[in-house]
Amino acid sequence: MQAAVYESYGPPEVVHLCEVPIPVCKDDHVLVQIGASSVNSADVRTRALDVAGPLKVILRLVMGWKRPKQPILGTVFSGKVIAVGSLATDFQVGDRLFGCTPGLGFGCHAEYVAVPIKAAMAKCPVKASDAESVSLVFGGTTALFFLNKASSKIGSTLLVYGASGAVGCMAVQIAKRMGFRVTACASDMHREAVLSLGPDAFLSYTNKELADCSTRFDVVFDAVGKMPAAERRRLLSDKGIFLTVGGSSVAKETKDQLEQLRQWFEEGTLKPIIDSTYRLQDITAAHARVDTKHKVGSVVVLMDDRS
Repeated sequence: MQAAVYESYGPPEVVHLCEVPIPVCKDDHVLVQIGASSVNSADVRTRALDVAGPLKVILRLVMGWKRPKQPILGTVFSGKVIAVGSLATDFQVGDRLFGCTPGLGFGCHAEYVAVPIKAAMAKCPVKASDAESVSLVFGGTTALFFLNKASSKIGSTLLVYGASGAVGCMAVQIAKRMGFRVTACASDMHREAVLSLGPDAFLSYTNKELADCSTRFDVVFDAVGKMPAAERRRLLSDKGIFLTVGGSSVAKETKDQLEQLRQWFEEGTLKPIIDSTYRLQDITAAHARVDTKHKVGSVVVLMDDRS
């Protein structure tokens, strides 16, 4: 099969296509023919070792000191089951599934992936393309994980910092579903796109709107992990809750989350946000797009013209 691999850490150009064996479907796995995956922040940070201080040493120890132990990136997938192990009784050949590989398993930037049955995966939303399904996974499960830590009361206020990213786009929509009064914060160049998600207000952090904001929020969710500490202290109410993807709490994906996302999609109350799509052979360009830090939503990688 074709897969996008990287054999050293560095810029997008270290990622290239090559032929590798199709994964073996073990007893407790399903083999999925992937229709679409995405390049997200986990992929680019791992590829470039783009983490601060001692975390870079830890990442090398986990992923491989001199070169990656797992050369195929990609944490999320949408596709069709083509083989099932003897213990995979909940799935059958032909099922369309979306989900993610567990932990740092990666492996989804390829035509096929073997996924353990314990992984977070569920049947794709009805009438959703593979591109639409996969664009719900990373941002949607992460947003749900963190927002579920904050109980919403009628009229509770929430600020989503970094509302144009894959996590932020989902967080704005999900927080509205949870009953929050949502203020979305992003670059001014993304104002129109973010407002289309339905927040109650928008603040730009590239002009004085955020700096001049005097509102103090019940919940502040930093969806990119880069909110300055002084900004957080200024905007959070005295008993407010601060949530961040950049802290020690790591999002845990579950089947229940995926089923909730599927339900909202099928109801028409949650829409996948796709920044751009690339073919697998253009994987380097997909990484470069994420590296710009100007995308809105997900950068999707399609395996063929049917996805």
